Amino acid sequence: MSKTDCSAEIFKSAALHLDVVDEFIAITQSKLNGTTSEFARDSLTDLLSGLTEQRETYRAVLATVQPAIALAA
Repeated sequence: MSKTDCSAEIFKSAALHLDVVDEFIAITQSKLNGTTSEFARDSLTDLLSGLTEQRETYRAVLATVQPAIALAA
């Protein structure tokens, strides 16, 4: 596999993971908005924090890989 092919696969995979994380964030936010339980709210807030960090990681990967693909083309 060439570097370009590898970069393209990393980009596609990171984009897919980012979509899944974004969907999970939306679901978690919806559940958070729908509960009055302080325990559940704290738990979901912690989960959102972790998901937000993951989203930023995938965005960073996409920002790094996309220019590499453009340069190789």
